[in-house]
Amino acid sequence: MTDAPSPGELSRRIDQVTMSLTQLVQRTEYTADRRYDDRRISEVEADVAEVRRSLADEIKALRASIENATEKRGTNMRQAIYTGILPAVLVLLGIVVQIWLARQGS
Repeated sequence: MTDAPSPGELSRRIDQVTMSLTQLVQRTEYTADRRYDDRRISEVEADVAEVRRSLADEIKALRASIENATEKRGTNMRQAIYTGILPAVLVLLGIVVQIWLARQGS
């Protein structure tokens, strides 16, 4: 009988087991917590998908803006050639022709 626990020791062990069981999460609480976590994860995934869509749209808009700016730059370059450089070259050519004709006439 020396190996048998005393009634006081059994009472202490039962109290420890009871405290351990009360500290454990009950299955219903765990299930409810898990559902909440799943719902939050789904909301976050939906938010991430929305952000990805909006970023994709913004990138498309940015690319279109860059293409328009590139086209305008080309147009501006052509305008500069036609309105600035080409007339200047024609004026210089006219002056050179007048000088040449003046030298030929004398």
